[in-house]
Amino acid sequence: MSTSRMAITLLTITAVSLAIGVPAPVADQALAKGGPHLGKWEFTGKDNTGLAWSGTLKIEKLDPARFEANKYHSLCILEVESSDPSKGTKGVEEPCEWNPDTRTVTFGNTYPAVNVYTAVLSDDGKALTQGKWTESKVVRGKVAGIVRSGQWSAKLSNR
Repeated sequence: MSTSRMAITLLTITAVSLAIGVPAPVADQALAKGGPHLGKWEFTGKDNTGLAWSGTLKIEKLDPARFEANKYHSLCILEVESSDPSKGTKGVEEPCEWNPDTRTVTFGNTYPAVNVYTAVLSDDGKALTQGKWTESKVVRGKVAGIVRSGQWSAKLSNR
């Protein structure tokens, strides 16, 4: 089925469902906007020291009461741990930006460090590839240099 035909079918089902008071089928908010599917993604990465990181990236529907829905695509919740127990875990819960022109997803936080994650969505929408991340040190409210950088990817889990 072509993409436009699928979109028309989804819109028709949604409109009919809303008209008769039945909740619309669980369709990805992301599909309507383009971008990565909502759901659980398996994250793997390696930092600039060669340390492996793995965990999950959850992409969830954005809460418009917390974040500007027109500015962001969804909410990205990253929970990863390193292969070295002394390095611990990392967690980021921030809104994701989606650039349809470059098929790029970007998210990050600013406390306690500046972490920025970017990746390119594959053509089939089931993988985030060419991922890069940087973790920068913050001193007196200003970025004072990169502490760690790395590469990562994620694959959509069975939903």
